[in-house]
Amino acid sequence: MRTTAAGIVVVLCGVSLAQAQPAPTAGPTAAPAPVGSLDDTALGGSARASKLMGSKVYKGDTAIGQIEDVLVTLDHATVTAVILSVGGFLGIGNKLVAVPVTQIRVGSEAKFTTDLTREQLAAAPAFDFAALK
Repeated sequence: MRTTAAGIVVVLCGVSLAQAQPAPTAGPTAAPAPVGSLDDTALGGSARASKLMGSKVYKGDTAIGQIEDVLVTLDHATVTAVILSVGGFLGIGNKLVAVPVTQIRVGSEAKFTTDLTREQLAAAPAFDFAALK
């Protein structure tokens, strides 16, 4: 009980000291650092990750998978891999496979294609999100 009461007193003292601090003086304020600009060309060649999710990936005219997620390298802000859902029917019996982004191409009208076959994707090791730290 004494420990709890002492803790409350310490917290209240800290709050009252924080409120007693003098207000900062009005002096010259530093201008905020400028944000890097993106031109229309850079924006025009970009796509929102949320719009990629659910997109089909094709080998020729046959859909062989669906984009479930995108992996980004945090220190370089680059796309590392695309997580595809492959196999199964209507989401049952499917597995997730990490495909290097270099194996996926974007064609006209944002159609995603690959040279990988359905068999190659079925034989690929399953991706587990728990492997990410």
